[in-house]
Amino acid sequence: MNKVVLRSISGVVYILLILAGLLINKYFFAGVFGLIACFLVYEFIRTTGKSMNILLPGLVYILASMCILFLMGFTGGQFDGTLLLCFFIMIWCSDVGAFCVGSLFGQKAGSRKLAPKISPNKSWVGFWGGLVFTVAAALILHALGLLVPGIVHCILLAVVIHCTGVCGDLLESAWKRHFGLKDSGNIIPGHGGFLDRFDSSLAAIPAGALYLLIFSLI
Repeated sequence: MNKVVLRSISGVVYILLILAGLLINKYFFAGVFGLIACFLVYEFIRTTGKSMNILLPGLVYILASMCILFLMGFTGGQFDGTLLLCFFIMIWCSDVGAFCVGSLFGQKAGSRKLAPKISPNKSWVGFWGGLVFTVAAALILHALGLLVPGIVHCILLAVVIHCTGVCGDLLESAWKRHFGLKDSGNIIPGHGGFLDRFDSSLAAIPAGALYLLIFSLI
């Protein structure tokens, strides 16, 4: 099968899995994200091995992030995946914007790289492109009534999610480079492992939740 087709199909399946966990009911939510948490931990332990100085902090980071995700699904005591859905949409738009704008304008000679020693393909042009896409997504979600905070908070929340998501992506890239890995796994054909797809979320979701808590928005 063509790699582009395979990557597209597996990407759609991954998105549908996330949407099912967020929109159907609390049991799907617990099942989907519990399974994802297991895969994240498994991939990290399998590839990190006995490097305890990396293993323990990494596991704390992954499990703490997933615990915050679970708590956000039950804000107010009742299951509601709407806020998390908004978070994921902004994270996906951040990734898509950075990839599209970076691919078009960030690979030219002389373009400034974001972190050349960690991830040589990421550029500052892509970073700003991703930020624009994330803010646009936040404003659209607000207009649709899905993202409740005011416009200023929506914009600032988008900035927080984009910037921390990029940091999460770079953190995973540094980890893979340290262990000489291309991907964290191969469970998602054409995309790698769950850590490859969830790296931005592990940083952005807790950061976004913290922002909302600081301003008493949740």
